[in-house]
Amino acid sequence: MKKLLLASLITAASLVSASALATPTSGMERMTVTYRNSLDYALYQYTIELMSHYRAEIQTSIQRQAKNSSQAMADAFFTQTPEAQVALVDFPVKGSARTE
Repeated sequence: MKKLLLASLITAASLVSASALATPTSGMERMTVTYRNSLDYALYQYTIELMSHYRAEIQTSIQRQAKNSSQAMADAFFTQTPEAQVALVDFPVKGSARTE
């Protein structure tokens, strides 16, 4: 009898705690599915692939342009005389102080 009473109390306590922790849920998410014929789907797939390829080309072009302009700046910097390089990075030339 004691075991039955103890088991029922534990069961009741677990049910009460479970119901106390329950929170109301929002409405279920709804998804709309549109069926397409095979030609529409093929055109859609082709457009997606074309746009993906175009984005990749643009990204590659931007990276290539940045690399080329950085290389051009470095080449222009290193073709100067050492005195001009030092003046360009705002360091005093051979111990002379810069006055403004």
